[in-house]
Amino acid sequence: MFNAIGYELGKRDLARFRNLPPQDRFTAFDREWSLLPDVWPGNAVATRLFTSWLPYQEADNLAVVGCGAGVTAVMAALHGCSRVFALDVNPAAVETTRLNAIRHGVDGKVIALTSNLFSALDAIDVFDMIYWNSPFVEAPADHYYVSGIDYAAFDSCYAAHHGFFANAGRHLSGGGRIFHGFSETLGNPALLRELAAETGFRGSAYRREEFAVPTGPRDEPISVDYVLYEFHQAELGPGCHRTLIR
Repeated sequence: MFNAIGYELGKRDLARFRNLPPQDRFTAFDREWSLLPDVWPGNAVATRLFTSWLPYQEADNLAVVGCGAGVTAVMAALHGCSRVFALDVNPAAVETTRLNAIRHGVDGKVIALTSNLFSALDAIDVFDMIYWNSPFVEAPADHYYVSGIDYAAFDSCYAAHHGFFANAGRHLSGGGRIFHGFSETLGNPALLRELAAETGFRGSAYRREEFAVPTGPRDEPISVDYVLYEFHQAELGPGCHRTLIR
């Protein structure tokens, strides 16, 4: 079922971002980061939570889909991942990630590529872990994307989510895992379950946190959750059915 509240809140947050004074840097994880125009700052609540929750020590090779300003990719390299592919459809985000990898001394480990999901990867590029802080706000089919940053917030008809699950398995090593940053409050969890199950993935919530978020000056705040899911490719036997998120 389409999440109209999530869509309205997403539009509000993006409009608020566009009304902010221009900035060329931000602070996250006690570090200073570069920021180019049309890139979401990496100190947003979801980015801070998911980046702090990921088990970097369990992966040598990591793909960060939708790298944004590069905070997660850089922190992964700083926490021991020897090779991190940082992918984003927004060229400004890719360049911001390159700048931040240089700023924090991990440009030899972080490979930033302009990519529509996995389109810039070769078939031989496989990873122990794939992470995606997805644009979990479902947008209608007629949603107009104003600029590159819109793709960090909205996914029209969940087309990107479909493409992600349809292609992720090609770049996942045996026993590899997907970590997916999501919000059940703002997104469409039923459609997410359907798309993952159709492509042979099953999973569960790895970690979750909720916050009270104001919806307007006269309205009561609502509780918004942020969920990091862990997905595995399902091993199906005769007569078995694909299932998802318990």
